[in-house]
Amino acid sequence: MVNITDFFGKQKGATPKRKVVKKPEVIDLDDDDDDILGAIVDEPEEQETKPAETKKEIPVIEKKQLPTSPPVVEKKAIVAKEEAKPIAKPATPKSNKPVTAQDVLDSIPSLDLNTVHVKENATFDFRQSKQQSNDSGMAMDVDIPEGQDNCLLGLTIVFTGTLPSIERGAAENLAKRYGARVTKSISKKTSVVVLGDEAGPKKLEKIKDLGIKAIDEEGFKQLIAGMPADGGSGDAAEKAKQKLEEQEREAIRQAEEMDREEKQKKMAREREMAKLKKQNPNSITTTREPVREQDKLWTVKYAPTSLQQVCGNKTSVNKLKTWLSNWEANKSNGFKTPGRDGTGIYRAAMLYGPPGIGKTTAAHLVAKELGYDVLEQNASDVRSKSLLNGGVKNALDNFSIVGLLQNDKTANSNGTKFVIVMDEVDGMSGGDRGGVGQLAQFCRKTSTPLILICNERTLPKMRPFDRVCLDIQFRRPDANSIKARLMTIAVREKFKLDPNVIDKLVQATRGDIRQIINLLSTVSKTSKTINHENISEISAAWEKNIALKPFDIAHRLLDGSIYTELGSQRFSLNDKIMLYFDDFDFAPLMIQENYIHTRPSVLKPGQSHLQAVADAAESISQGDLVERKIRSSEQLWGLLPLHAVLSSVRPASKVAGQMAGRINFTTWLGQNSKMGKYYRLLQELQYHTRLSTSANKFGFRMEYMPLLKKRLLNPLVKRGSDAISDVIQLLDDYYLTKEDWDIIMEFMVGPDNTDAIIKKIPTAVKSAFTRKYNGMTHPVAIYRTGSSVPVSGGSRETPDFEDVVDADDAVPAAEEDTQDDNDLKKDKLIKQKARPKKRAAPAKGAAKKKKQKV
Repeated sequence: MVNITDFFGKQKGATPKRKVVKKPEVIDLDDDDDDILGAIVDEPEEQETKPAETKKEIPVIEKKQLPTSPPVVEKKAIVAKEEAKPIAKPATPKSNKPVTAQDVLDSIPSLDLNTVHVKENATFDFRQSKQQSNDSGMAMDVDIPEGQDNCLLGLTIVFTGTLPSIERGAAENLAKRYGARVTKSISKKTSVVVLGDEAGPKKLEKIKDLGIKAIDEEGFKQLIAGMPADGGSGDAAEKAKQKLEEQEREAIRQAEEMDREEKQKKMAREREMAKLKKQNPNSITTTREPVREQDKLWTVKYAPTSLQQVCGNKTSVNKLKTWLSNWEANKSNGFKTPGRDGTGIYRAAMLYGPPGIGKTTAAHLVAKELGYDVLEQNASDVRSKSLLNGGVKNALDNFSIVGLLQNDKTANSNGTKFVIVMDEVDGMSGGDRGGVGQLAQFCRKTSTPLILICNERTLPKMRPFDRVCLDIQFRRPDANSIKARLMTIAVREKFKLDPNVIDKLVQATRGDIRQIINLLSTVSKTSKTINHENISEISAAWEKNIALKPFDIAHRLLDGSIYTELGSQRFSLNDKIMLYFDDFDFAPLMIQENYIHTRPSVLKPGQSHLQAVADAAESISQGDLVERKIRSSEQLWGLLPLHAVLSSVRPASKVAGQMAGRINFTTWLGQNSKMGKYYRLLQELQYHTRLSTSANKFGFRMEYMPLLKKRLLNPLVKRGSDAISDVIQLLDDYYLTKEDWDIIMEFMVGPDNTDAIIKKIPTAVKSAFTRKYNGMTHPVAIYRTGSSVPVSGGSRETPDFEDVVDADDAVPAAEEDTQDDNDLKKDKLIKQKARPKKRAAPAKGAAKKKKQKV
């Protein structure tokens, strides 16, 4: 039996060990430091009500308790900690001078860069970096001081390396919570760098070159506890506060503008209804009442109405607009002028990217702004060639009736044109009877702008659109791109949204704007405030409804951070099993494909990489035994949780770490299909030769095929055309065909592979072999269906299915029989040979008889 708790951290219900955190000692300040204390603590408005704060001793900061004053560290410790770059002694400010971020940073000891452990053979892994940034869990035994509101506002912080007790993703989210700007790269704008173990060597060099202050995890905690509200009074904090205020004003302005537009539409609709009623007072209006604004879905209610409201992808939208605006000019040139950006040679454009980021909305808005009417089709509805010809082909060369009637009201030359938008093109498949190929042909000859939209551009079925469409990629927008729009929605819907939690919303929905708006619509029904207190719970509940793809499942399971002591607390065994149930068919196959391509980081002391791989392979084998019980006739589906552990979680835990390359798709599907093909071919070969052999298909493969390969191939290599007759005679002796010769050569593997030997045969010999074989008659063991003569190189008679009665067809009514009942010529179920004779012309008015065929 496998003890699961040996591999996945602590048992469920076990009490985690809490890390003993040393409380800061009370520091007595001498007379020289009184002014510094006054600069940090002095608050004139509160001094009258809090006289106890004038003492020289600083109270100890407890967890989840707002600090009355930040901890002050002696200046001697600062100089001792940083000898390479000594910090200048800050000027002693007066008691009424406000605190800046630089004052607090100067009071925190800098980290000695020479003592930092540097990661060896460091290579940047984008997926690993993205995964670390998405980890929002925080260890239970970390004592984080409670900071004041937006205390890190105006600071730009970079986290690198592995911190002792805080996950990097949790530390980044903590910094964002207090208003800091977190980046991945170090630049001149970086305020401070938080360093951990195994930091990147290039980042360390850049820190030294730019002279940026570096602190450790304890310094980061002191920074949170010591910074005043709203980032102090520095220039960076002031600019950040002004930016936040500007964003709030912009959100209020957009909300008021949307209210005005809504009122204008309502008034215009009422005037139109009153006008119609005045013209026909006795008529009964059957116009359906429009949906009220409060009853609309938020995704419809807050859909962009102009290109300025589109969140992100400004470059892609401008590229689409340039292509469509120059389409008529390029058409007159025959699409032979590439133009400055290469868009002038394409009649169609392909918009591709993840769902929910505004591809379809951008296509409609660009067409509307340029004066085009839109004819939208869903490719999932017109999938086949016949449906495309019936529904889309007729519209390729037509004009817009709506634009033609309104052309006198607009000066736009495109008023009589329309653009065709085909959405969900990747929903078509090769089994849709030529739909993809036909749509690609439309892109080559259309006389109307054609915009195709898909999610996955790199799929094999999308290859027909290569070099016939202008590819325009749409990417997931970041939090800054959608922050203004979300704040506007919050103002209109009267709920409070903290701007610092928008990053968490983007992570929970993976940048899907449509899902973010749906999430806000759902949460706002029960909560009127979304901030750091409830965002973690909201994100966790929303992520449970999102099923990951096989690639994401494999990457999460092979990530070494979820198998550490801290990782096991925030990502339990049950969470790992739930990843398997997102796709329990593909998850084991993806682990089996990629488990040998990792750099393990969870090896036990003295364990080698090879031993870990062997243990993972053993667990996968045990999982196969369990799967056989599940999918056999016994149907023991209750063993799925055990199969999840043995086939996915346990082998991943043995080799988890960092991926050496990209996640590969499982090759088992292709190999399994290939195995089925060769089993079928082997059965056919054994079936052909059963009159000359006495072996089953496995015996034929092991005993006969190696010898047949030598006797059928070596003579052609050595003797050339002289051996053709002998080879054909051997094929006839075993009732094999020319196709069987090719199959036998394809079966050979390893040292017996025939690819290199076949290349040695001259082309003239191959051609002569084929011509001579096709010109001869060859024996076969069994007649094929519908054949009246043995299969030979001559012409073959094909069966005639013209008079076959289909069981689904209606039976015709019986006619009156005027001839003898024994006349077999009238019976369609009895076929007779027709004598070769000339067909006489039918008499005038006589019924035309159908010639009966054998």
